[in-house]
Amino acid sequence: MKQLEEAVQPRGVKDSLKDLINLSSLMLDLAYASIMYDDEEVAKQVLDLEQSVNDLKKAIIIHMSLAVRSLASAEKAISVFKITDVATMVAYEAIEIAKIVLEKMRIHHKIKEGFMKADESVSVIQIMKGSRLEGLTIENALIASGVGFDVIGVKRNNRWVINPSSKFELKSGDILVVRGTTDALACLKTYAGGI
Repeated sequence: MKQLEEAVQPRGVKDSLKDLINLSSLMLDLAYASIMYDDEEVAKQVLDLEQSVNDLKKAIIIHMSLAVRSLASAEKAISVFKITDVATMVAYEAIEIAKIVLEKMRIHHKIKEGFMKADESVSVIQIMKGSRLEGLTIENALIASGVGFDVIGVKRNNRWVINPSSKFELKSGDILVVRGTTDALACLKTYAGGI
């Protein structure tokens, strides 16, 4: 019980809810990327994030349960519980999408074509040692590459940073989940490659 109290205390409901929404969005983007590129490693990343979703959901429920002291506050808490449930459902559906790749289910080629023809796409890109992006902040990577993209998440040393700031410094070995046009993502992959 003491460990749970320590885990819950530092973060409030607002921050935990924001993290849960961002995490479920990241999982959905990763799941679609795993299908587009038939990438089992990316699909496994989605499943690996399930425990984080469960931990955040539990923290929110505990915080809200402790905060409810009257009927009026209970009615206000309902919206937080609904948002928590929806974000959690998105995360669980992302897991189901990722399982399509892991269970080697066949996907109709028109579905993949549809994903590829979208104005924006999601890709998983690793920063290689000696790449032109190594050591740059995300902001400077945008300037150096000359293309627009959005870094949704970065995996570094088995830990995820969701929606990193523009000042986040990229290091070799970082795995980026990036959203952008097909051309922008192709350019970014070139910049992320080693020299």
